Amino acid sequence: MKKTIKTFAILAAVSTGLFTSCIEDVIDTNPPVISITSPTTDTVEVVIGESVDFILDLSSGNELVSFQALTSVSGVELINGNKSFTGVTSETVTVTATLTEAVTAGTVIEINFILADAQKQSSTKKYILAKANTTPLSEAKDFEWKRVGGTDATGLDQFGLTWTGNTATSAVIKKGAAKFVELNPADWTAFTTLEEIMAAIDAATDMDKWEKVSAESTQTYDLTIGTIKDNKYYLIHVTKGTVTTDAVVGTTILIVGQYKE
Repeated sequence: MKKTIKTFAILAAVSTGLFTSCIEDVIDTNPPVISITSPTTDTVEVVIGESVDFILDLSSGNELVSFQALTSVSGVELINGNKSFTGVTSETVTVTATLTEAVTAGTVIEINFILADAQKQSSTKKYILAKANTTPLSEAKDFEWKRVGGTDATGLDQFGLTWTGNTATSAVIKKGAAKFVELNPADWTAFTTLEEIMAAIDAATDMDKWEKVSAESTQTYDLTIGTIKDNKYYLIHVTKGTVTTDAVVGTTILIVGQYKE
């Protein structure tokens, strides 16, 4: 009889829930996920002195633990590149990378993003190409150099040049600037920054005079010259020389083109 009572007691306990089964929490064995939503390209160009924002969506089947951003180059300042998490499985993070003057132009910088949850960690990378801090050239402006008869020409003083005479065949443009050079004609369209024309003029051979424009006939030209006056650099494109003769004033020569600075 006692054995029967014990059996009924056990069945009663089961039916009333005194005995319950234990189910362990499911652990996600997949690594946490890093999704970079901006910028979308693998490599982004950043001018030295400026910054870029990396926007990352972080998630895990388990709780997130930590996030870190690392740079392969000194001179890169990272904001919000080190975080800890409590009780969250997803978060959006913005990491700002600023390139200081310590970074050399042309350097490729690796930014490594590392995310860990309670079980595993994952990582992904983006790259920054450091660009020099450059100054855009001005818009092209027209110039006009004019010499009437035997008088000194006008319009050249801005560039540190003079034109007081001609040879039998050519106008003689003389140096009055700190430097006066002839450049490649293609430089007129190829150069887009002040730093480019500074480098080209500094590297070119200085000249005392220039005699490429005819004093005999009207012609079109594609000639590029450069000067430095009062520490200011000028890129000058000569496109036409017009020669006319008058019985009263003699020969008038008009040289025109455009310049950038």
